[in-house]
Amino acid sequence: MPDSWKIPSLENSEKKLSTLIDDNYFLVPLETNDSSLIVKIEKVVLENDRIFVLDPLSPQPVKVFDATGKHLRNIGKKGGGPGEYNNPIDLFIDGIYVYLYDNPENLLRFDLEGNFVDAKKTGVAGFRIEKNKDKGYVFINGGTESNLVTTDKDFSSSKSFFPYQNRIVDQLILSPLSKRIDGSVIYRRYLNDTIFVIDEMGTPNPHLFIDHGEKAFKTDATISQDLLEERMVEYSVNQLFLENSDHQILYFLQSMNPYFSLRNKKNQNTYLINFMNLENDVTFTNPLAFTFTTADWFVAAIDPSQLAEDRTEFPEKAKASIEKVSSGDNPILMFCKFKF
Repeated sequence: MPDSWKIPSLENSEKKLSTLIDDNYFLVPLETNDSSLIVKIEKVVLENDRIFVLDPLSPQPVKVFDATGKHLRNIGKKGGGPGEYNNPIDLFIDGIYVYLYDNPENLLRFDLEGNFVDAKKTGVAGFRIEKNKDKGYVFINGGTESNLVTTDKDFSSSKSFFPYQNRIVDQLILSPLSKRIDGSVIYRRYLNDTIFVIDEMGTPNPHLFIDHGEKAFKTDATISQDLLEERMVEYSVNQLFLENSDHQILYFLQSMNPYFSLRNKKNQNTYLINFMNLENDVTFTNPLAFTFTTADWFVAAIDPSQLAEDRTEFPEKAKASIEKVSSGDNPILMFCKFKF
């Protein structure tokens, strides 16, 4: 049986972000120059004090920064030649190599210095990929067949799960795959309250049941799409799930209001608040959304244009990290863990 997370009905009274995050958080203002400009961050990977940023909309989609945010290099470029790509949609790090997934089914390998090594055909035209320990790969399929595809390490055999239902259930979802610190992969399906973990055989197994109680949304394969959308307004709909060694994060909509919930995996204490009421008293920008996990950290991106010019009330750590950041600069990455 999977673990169960009961979402409380009452919100916590504490609303300050600083009371939730551990003191070891750090802010990384990503250096801004002509070759490092970021349009939209799609993924962040922290590996050996190097930060890899995937920005598919940029002319230089894969950027590498050091732990202070200094821009080191870009990896590959758009084009049709060896080591070039056209539609980079995901990346991951495995040992001494950076793998870039170029849709529809091309997986390019570079060394950590950005030198092209080789490329392989995956046989899967997906839009997300993660390596599942050393046993194979996990894909989110981009077509209208099965949403989840797993393969062996040579792409010679594959398995498919979760057949296509309709546009609502199978629409592009926020972070459907995430990598845990032990190398296993978590899969989250839209309109499903069960989180899955992929085992070494490439099979999804129930990992966590998110219990919304009376507000739980019940899917029905026979229901019309219009009625499905209408019912979604009344119930809880999970948007984003993230997990590290100690905590789990859930963003969900309830009656179309956004909520943030945090759970301590050891003592199972849960924090719940309307997301718009979560006071960001670290950088005093909009409520902070953590959208990635990497190296056991939760990661949020902060828009410098929201920073106040007067930063006297900022915590000293935050003030020192972003003192030279101004509007128009690249985003600031916040890496944190929780103490709640």
